[in-house]
Amino acid sequence: MDEWTGEYHRDAEVIVHLLDDTTAVASLLYLQEHYEFALYEVVVNKPVQLSTFNDNVHSGQDVFRLGRDESLDLRITHGRVEYMIPVPYERCHYMYFSNNEHILRDDGGPIIDLEGKVVGMVNNQINETFLPSSILHKCLDSWRKLKCIPRPHLGMTFTSIKLLDPIGIERMRRKHNIESGLIVEEVSKESNAEKLGIRKGDIIERFNGEYISSTIELEKMLLDIGNDHFEQAKRLNAEIDVQIQIFRATKLCRRTRNLIVIISDCGEDIIEG
Repeated sequence: MDEWTGEYHRDAEVIVHLLDDTTAVASLLYLQEHYEFALYEVVVNKPVQLSTFNDNVHSGQDVFRLGRDESLDLRITHGRVEYMIPVPYERCHYMYFSNNEHILRDDGGPIIDLEGKVVGMVNNQINETFLPSSILHKCLDSWRKLKCIPRPHLGMTFTSIKLLDPIGIERMRRKHNIESGLIVEEVSKESNAEKLGIRKGDIIERFNGEYISSTIELEKMLLDIGNDHFEQAKRLNAEIDVQIQIFRATKLCRRTRNLIVIISDCGEDIIEG
């Protein structure tokens, strides 16, 4: 598996440098644009030690980022996990590796905890973002079973209420009795979400009847929905309904609506209005 670099040509030749100074040609098995990783097949004639994973990772956790320099020497950088509000071109499910060095000494790789278990995979070594193992595991399980990673496209991006500053969190609790949920940051132009009347600033409190508090939780729910649908219907680009509970602070109203979404294996693009 390799991290995303922003652009990839499916017919590009990929050479893998092995630790014994030999090389091997890698064959592309699958390219996942939304979660920004690629799966390769590499044939080697020696045993390969597999990593162990830990799906539990949280903000403030001490971790290490592993990578290699141009000489293939191992580089280890200490840092901490952070949740941050993503900039427009970043995905909502990113987590962030924070350290005080701010010097790039390697090409990025796995993020490991203090026990050496992988908690995520770097997908952008410039911005220090990584895909948490909990999402990565669900993606790999789907690909093994279905040879694709189906996911509903909601036509929206979100920020967790938990990422607000303490004043904003207290105001939300005091004025609206809301302690968790997802704030709508963007609504894709002419999407079903826009047609349903969802607007920037609305709060999604429940998704298919379940309370939702983080974008990581949401992504795992979306992967489960996509996986269940594809196992039954055996096709992509189908439309299904998901139920969302919306709170609009400007009108102090709460409503539950069915949103039509498309199950897709492609990256989701948000069109600015």
